[in-house]
Amino acid sequence: MNFDQLKIFISVVEHGSFTKAAETMYISHSTTSRNVAALEESLGVRLLMRDSRSVRPTSAGELLFLEGQMLLQKAEELEEAVKNTGKGFAGKLTLASVNLYSDVLSSAYKEFCRHYPDVVLAMYHRELSEIVGQVLHGDADLGVSFSYVLPDNMEGFGMKRVSAERFCVIAPADHPIALRKTVKSSDLLDVSYVGVGEQRSEFTRKIEESVLKGRPKSEVLSVPTLESLFLQVQSGNGISLVPYPMAREFGTNCAILDVEDVDTGFDIVMFWRKDNENPSLPFFVDLLTEYEK
Repeated sequence: MNFDQLKIFISVVEHGSFTKAAETMYISHSTTSRNVAALEESLGVRLLMRDSRSVRPTSAGELLFLEGQMLLQKAEELEEAVKNTGKGFAGKLTLASVNLYSDVLSSAYKEFCRHYPDVVLAMYHRELSEIVGQVLHGDADLGVSFSYVLPDNMEGFGMKRVSAERFCVIAPADHPIALRKTVKSSDLLDVSYVGVGEQRSEFTRKIEESVLKGRPKSEVLSVPTLESLFLQVQSGNGISLVPYPMAREFGTNCAILDVEDVDTGFDIVMFWRKDNENPSLPFFVDLLTEYEK
């Protein structure tokens, strides 16, 4: 049994006639009869009862007619799904990102899901130190990270700048400086400080040194994770310097202030391997361009 024979048989049953089925399918009467006969021979059962007025299916023919319709529909759906996946209109696009909030990325994610509902946008939050490796080894199609943690050599990657960002000061909501929108580094000299132990990047260390003016380590409360840092600040145990996108995501009940006299700027970047063959990837990159700042 093949699909052509099945299609012809179903058409004969639907029309109750070999002649009408042949006309509908634009084939000859003899071709129609020959295919149905070959189908009956291959299955070893009689499928149709014929008389001078009509053609009716046998019980075996009725089963083949009903199940065959569903089989052909499934085959059509599978063919369409394979075509769409190959063109990038269906499938899966995996993204590894640092946990942050970004208006640009949020809009791009929503629009991508709206434009390509059959593509699963699988998003996973990873540590800053893990994201390049995730993309490099093919565990993620796209990576979202901060520019200051990327390797100097990104020759094998495509890259797009998402937005310009900066570090900010977070302070307890009831702290005296919380009423201000900006601070100078001199305003922080006598304020308790909370930092994330050895996980800080060199860029973060330099910013802290510039803002805190070489404050002794004994005056810094060191915590193991970013979540711990925000908890300590929210509890009133000090202030800290964090990237603005993380302050937006985790800084509930914290005051967020700009630093006036130190350049703390960096970029949010998205990157991917140039040899990545996921056909959905260019769609996301092109869409992101519309929201790029």
